[in-house]
Amino acid sequence: MKTAACCIIGDEILSGKTKDTNSHYLAKTLFDLGIELKCIRVIGDDAQDIIRTVKELSLLYDIVFTSGGIGPTHDDITYESIATAYNLEMKVDQTTFNMIMKYGNKNYTLTEEYARHLATFPFPAILLRENKKLMIPVVVVNENIYILPGIPALFQLLLDTLGSRLSQNTPYYRLEIATEQPEMAIATILRKIQQQVQHVVKIGSYPTWQQEEEKIKVIVTVTGQDKSKVKEISQWIQKEIRGWPHRSRL
Repeated sequence: MKTAACCIIGDEILSGKTKDTNSHYLAKTLFDLGIELKCIRVIGDDAQDIIRTVKELSLLYDIVFTSGGIGPTHDDITYESIATAYNLEMKVDQTTFNMIMKYGNKNYTLTEEYARHLATFPFPAILLRENKKLMIPVVVVNENIYILPGIPALFQLLLDTLGSRLSQNTPYYRLEIATEQPEMAIATILRKIQQQVQHVVKIGSYPTWQQEEEKIKVIVTVTGQDKSKVKEISQWIQKEIRGWPHRSRL
C-alpha cells in the first residue's frame, strides 16, 4: 500500500482569504486509487518552510503532492524553494515555453519574460504532460514530489491526468451505518470490534446533529480494501449497534 502526503502552500490559505479545496479533492482521488493519504500540511509562502516541509514529507511518505506557489508573481516561490532543497538548477523547458507562447497568446498578450518564468522548472526533473493540450506539466522532483498549481480548476485537471500512472493499488471501499444510539452507547462495542479487525478495516464514528428528521445520532464508517470484509464487518456492526445502511462506496 502506498502512502501520500499533501503540502498546501500559500499565505492566502493561512490568512483565511482563500478556502483550501485542493486537499479535499486530493483525498477523494487517492481514496479511489487505493493510496492512503496520511498527512496534510498547510504552510505559507516562505522558502525555508517549503524546503523543510517538503524534504521531511518526501522522506516519510511514498508520494508528496504540493499545491500552490508556481505562478508568475513574486510570492510564487515553490519551484525555486524545492530546487534549493535538492541542490537543483532552474532551467527553462523549451517545450513548455513554446506552448505558452503559442496557445497563451490566443487569449492574452504574453511577453517572453512572462512565458519564460512560467516555463522555468527545477532540473533535473520529470515533466509529466499526460494531456498534451495542457501547457503546464506536473513537475516531479526527487522521484516522489509532485508539484501542482494552487488554482483549484488546474489542480484538479492535472491531478486527474495522473490517475493511470498512480493507480497501482486496490481501491478503498467504504460503507456507512446510521444509528439512533448516542456515541457513548456504542463506543465500547466499536472499540472491541476494531481491536479484532484492526488489520482488515478501519472503523470511524462521527456524531451528527444535522439529521434530526432521520433521528440519526451517529454515522459509523467501515473502510478497507477487501470489499467482502468491508461488507461482512459492516453487517456485524449494524447488528450490534441496531443501525441501518446509510451510504456506500463499493
